[in-house]
Amino acid sequence: MDNSTAALPPDEQRATVVQIGRRLLPLIFVGYVLAYLDRVNIGFAQLGMGTELGIKTAAYGFAAAIFFIAYFIFEVPSNLLMRRFGARIWIARIMVTWGAVTVVTGFVTNYPALIVLRFLLGVAEAGFFPGMIFYLTQWFRANDRSVALGWFILAQPTSFIVGGLCGGVILDHAHWFGLGGWRWLFILTGVPAILVGIVTLVLLPNSPRTASWLAPRRRDWLLAQLDAEQGPETNHGARAQLAALRNPRVLHLAAIYLMTCTGSYGFTLFLPLIIKQINPSYSSTAIGWHAVLPFVCAAIGILVVARLSRAAKERRYLVIAAAGMAAVGLTIVVVFRGSPGVAMVGLCLAGIGGFAYLPPFWAMATTGISRAHAAVGVAVVNSIGNLGGFAGPYLVGQGANASGVTAGLFVPIGAELLAIVLLLAWRSPGRQPGSVAEDMAARPTATA
Repeated sequence: MDNSTAALPPDEQRATVVQIGRRLLPLIFVGYVLAYLDRVNIGFAQLGMGTELGIKTAAYGFAAAIFFIAYFIFEVPSNLLMRRFGARIWIARIMVTWGAVTVVTGFVTNYPALIVLRFLLGVAEAGFFPGMIFYLTQWFRANDRSVALGWFILAQPTSFIVGGLCGGVILDHAHWFGLGGWRWLFILTGVPAILVGIVTLVLLPNSPRTASWLAPRRRDWLLAQLDAEQGPETNHGARAQLAALRNPRVLHLAAIYLMTCTGSYGFTLFLPLIIKQINPSYSSTAIGWHAVLPFVCAAIGILVVARLSRAAKERRYLVIAAAGMAAVGLTIVVVFRGSPGVAMVGLCLAGIGGFAYLPPFWAMATTGISRAHAAVGVAVVNSIGNLGGFAGPYLVGQGANASGVTAGLFVPIGAELLAIVLLLAWRSPGRQPGSVAEDMAARPTATA
């Protein structure tokens, strides 16, 4: 038994992990709920904004998607700057600026201004998700990370649940000071992000080394465990970090994530419009309440799959199963779009598949990338993958026709199937370039 493991009895090891989770995950969870809510609230806003500003389906698809172009451009620089300034300051900066941009979006008067603000939202938010993924690798061992990632990623469907419960109600009932409900939707989702950003600046520790609430013996044990798994934490130069851009494993993961994001964003950002097509008689409030169902199912799926991922030797099979479920669910929506009950079952299956893959995927990704490449590697995977957030909505919008938006759902269906093909070609971590195992194997030679 190694000394770092023997330094704490098993009960205290578990207590340390629980303590860290309770101190960090609630704040991170709330932050990510707000991040995703401010990213996707445009889906509900379009129900009123489209009429007031004259935005058709194809133009809306571009407006929803342009966010991800900025996200792609600025995500790697953002993660490098987080390494320089520390998680506390940089994450707080991200939250305050994206909240401010969201509030301003509530006052747009034309389509070009909306496009500019959606792009600026991508600039502001870039780096939050990969920054938090990298941040969690500094606090949780590989075996504990799947569950931590599951609770963090649970924020995605939760944001849709909150948006569904509140979005339709705001659209139907918030008309204060002469502003339409869709404008208040942006304002009321932007202000909380600013407030939580300020709280983050006060409460979020940069790393275990700066956490005053973590007992020294527990901190030393944790750092020793992380060093044993990932190699000692050192200040890698920019060139060493940017080598992740050429890491074939990073690029393979990015290609997988590109396909799954094309699939999930391709239907989630159109979900209110899909439900309206399924039953045109629904009010905005009814659409919002029905939109909650797929994401309640997704939330349950995330927690179940995160637990399964903890013990899985081949996490890619869990990701494959989820991608397959998403493809089947969306196919049901297309085929049975005239039957509201059956189509909703399809949307629920698509919701599970479109989100439940995330804990095993990110556990698979963070286990297979060395610490030297982690900050940039995670950002590269996420930034390239999130181009699917552009491709999915844009192509679905272009594919929509007179029969409705469901005509464009063949795009996310095909993307999920391509993801399965790429996953079948994935090799588990071993002595491969850029993996943790390869990095650790090289250390004795480098220090001899």
